[in-house]
Amino acid sequence: MTSAANIDLTDLTVFTDGRDAEVLRLLRDEEPLHWNDEPDGGPGFWSITRYEDVRRVASEPAVTVREGTQIPSRRAEGEGARSIHHLDAPEHLKLRRIVVPHVRPTVVKRLENEIEQTVDELLDPLVGAGELDLVAEVSARLPLLVLGRLLGVPAADCPDILRWTNQMASQDPEYSDGPETAARARDEVFAYFRALEADRRAAPQGDLVSVLATAEVDGCPLSRGQLDAYYLILMVAGNETTRNLLSGGVHALNLEPGSHTWMGESPENRRSGVEEMLRWVSPVLCMRRTAVEPLTLHGRTVAPGEKIVMWFVSGNRDDRVFTDPDRFRPDRAEADHLGFGWGPHACLGAHLARLEAQVFFRRLHERGLVVEQTGEVDRLSSNFFRGIKHLPVRITEAARV
Repeated sequence: MTSAANIDLTDLTVFTDGRDAEVLRLLRDEEPLHWNDEPDGGPGFWSITRYEDVRRVASEPAVTVREGTQIPSRRAEGEGARSIHHLDAPEHLKLRRIVVPHVRPTVVKRLENEIEQTVDELLDPLVGAGELDLVAEVSARLPLLVLGRLLGVPAADCPDILRWTNQMASQDPEYSDGPETAARARDEVFAYFRALEADRRAAPQGDLVSVLATAEVDGCPLSRGQLDAYYLILMVAGNETTRNLLSGGVHALNLEPGSHTWMGESPENRRSGVEEMLRWVSPVLCMRRTAVEPLTLHGRTVAPGEKIVMWFVSGNRDDRVFTDPDRFRPDRAEADHLGFGWGPHACLGAHLARLEAQVFFRRLHERGLVVEQTGEVDRLSSNFFRGIKHLPVRITEAARV
């Protein structure tokens, strides 16, 4: 094992090979504020890996999101108007408040029957069909279909949304030829939602595109750039977190014998199990901030203008907070996890993601279905999302197992 000082978290093989738990444990124990050079000539960045440090920086006014939230200095929405992802208070809160009323628990709960129907429609042709890819057949499709309902995107267009999301969310060679792929996908997203928005202005419906198209901030309608950025961030964030949670959750259940049965015993067990999946999977691995004032941690100082990366995945495995943290324990009842981030920029769609996962695992139990992993996990080449590209499984009725 290398020394903490030599760890490079821009090396994507750390994550695709599944070595990140070991590497991040070493940083938590030996160098909790770690300097990382950037091999592409970037300025380098600091990493924080302990749970309490991540929570502190996520709520710290001495840092900003305006310079980017990924390690490289780029924004998914391009160089135009910033999305809520890249705005500090008070602008961030003003824009966030537009959508918050439409993703509250009581509101998304109304989608439960529709989510259940979608889950069943996805599962029906897969039961007893032999080996299949859970990601392609379920994990990638369910959140897109639900998100499409919220945004007002027709189901027939969801494959395009999936393609654009894949191309923008990762530099994985399976989806992308480089930055130009993401830029082209971004332009296609903007064009698609502008056309959908024009339809909603002519005939408003009860979807988020209609809400945003008619929203105001400080008495003014949202600008063209604000609308484009909002559509894009809802599309990517609303898909990636839930997709990674479902795939990683099924993988976790297969690693821990008996956990599938335990989760099916009660709604409380399913709620607990989904929270543990969020901790153990950590669908979003990290988020970056940039210091605007000196920030001192562990005897070292992050200077203004320097990047600091909060590793949610590491905080979620911190044994100062969680007992036996590398083990998936669906009955865990410990501290709040960081699976949806922390602070004012915590995931806007957290309640919807939870509901989708709970309905999915509930329907597996109610239908007596078992999802058996049949091959190795094929992980996304990324140090930003905890993605699974392919997960071979077999879905059978429990009586036939």
